[in-house]
Amino acid sequence: MLHIVKSPLALEEINKVYLESDAVILIQDAVYAANPQHNLYSALNSFNIFALQSDLEARGVINQVSSAVNIIDYDGFVTLTAKHRNSLTWD
Repeated sequence: MLHIVKSPLALEEINKVYLESDAVILIQDAVYAANPQHNLYSALNSFNIFALQSDLEARGVINQVSSAVNIIDYDGFVTLTAKHRNSLTWD
């Protein structure tokens, strides 16, 4: 499953349903959690994690992203969506 995360607060809930074959993409304000200094960054440790480049750039945090986070563009987002049969958006 692809978990599309809009808010960092949803990361704690995803831990309850996340499977090893899943992926998480951070979009909108959730991209702030890709910074190792963010208080919810530790919730990402067990995830196959991606962040949308345009949202990182729009918020001025592109240079603060952990190296453990894969930065992708919209084409990468489409590829992730096609790879995962199901997706769930978290607000």
